[in-house]
Amino acid sequence: MKVGLNTVDLFPGRERLMPFRTVIEIAKAMRMQGIKADVLNSHVASANISDYIYHGINIRQCPRELYELSKWVNTNEYDVFFFPATFREGLKNLSGLKIMKCKKIAYVPSGVTPFKNAFWLMKLYGLYGKQWMLEAITPKTLIAKKLANVGFTDIIGLTNYTTHQCGNALKTHTIYAGKDDFEYITMDTSIVEKHKLQTKKFYLFTGAPGQVRGGLILLEAIDKIVKVNPDIKVVFLLRDDVGTQYDDFFRKYKSMQNKKNVLIIKETLDSMQLKAFMHAAYAVVLPFICIPAEIPLTYYEAMSIGIPIVSFPNAGSTMYLEKGIMIAKNNTINGLSEALSILWNNISLRNKLSQGSISIMAKHPTWQQVSEQWIYLLK
Repeated sequence: MKVGLNTVDLFPGRERLMPFRTVIEIAKAMRMQGIKADVLNSHVASANISDYIYHGINIRQCPRELYELSKWVNTNEYDVFFFPATFREGLKNLSGLKIMKCKKIAYVPSGVTPFKNAFWLMKLYGLYGKQWMLEAITPKTLIAKKLANVGFTDIIGLTNYTTHQCGNALKTHTIYAGKDDFEYITMDTSIVEKHKLQTKKFYLFTGAPGQVRGGLILLEAIDKIVKVNPDIKVVFLLRDDVGTQYDDFFRKYKSMQNKKNVLIIKETLDSMQLKAFMHAAYAVVLPFICIPAEIPLTYYEAMSIGIPIVSFPNAGSTMYLEKGIMIAKNNTINGLSEALSILWNNISLRNKLSQGSISIMAKHPTWQQVSEQWIYLLK
């Protein structure tokens, strides 16, 4: 059997990010069972990308235009094709997929975008938020109906909430992204000690500081919260993703009134060093305005070692993890400031969320268990 797992704009350096991590892990598991599985990348933002191999998985470049993609899949004789169907794809003409001869299964990488979140993102950053607004306003059952008309049989939601939004035009399945062995790896405290943080109380932001991830919003929230919590400390552990732009973030940082409450660390850390940072933190702040792909694995990593999260409400992701998350009451800077302040001053609440995090992740499936669910759909 030959399986193609389609994704969009995967290129070297992005393999561990969502949603790419999901299709790569599934392809690995399929290959271990003797199934010839390739990751098929349709490029939009990236260009001049060639085929390459990542951890034994062929990353093959394929067309994005649906009719050409279908011809390419037919020519390469795939037996099963997994298609990344965002809700806004339901606004498009999908007839080009009809000529694809193999079994066709969709998955929803981005989840459900709440209208309030998308509206706020557009209010802050204009047309940058257009794709999330389209996600928010598109009728959620439309994509499954259109895919059924072009021969798809099943659709996978990566959270239970997302799956329920898809309707009943296709067979629906909820399969969460898996957890890895982060909770079991050894910690390397060298970078924590280098910055003398091992005995300090601090919030941790980790990741790229792009607009949708809320890094700029967090800087503004810190300036507000210092008035009532002068001892608050936030460490920004900035991940240098391929294509990341830091200009807006550092412009915002330079305009802050309370820079002394912020520590910015821009170093490349391995998993052992990242675990040490999370373990040392009072909580991890992940103020996604909208979530690009369900569920960001940083949530899983922190919560698997009992570190609670501070976050805005974000549909399926935060619904699933809510027992381990301090969720801001509303999508505003004041809402985030209030959540940070309440948790900072309430160790009992922090410990309750810590226990909730451990409880959730103790039951969460591994990548191997998740892969078995995807493989079952091949039958």
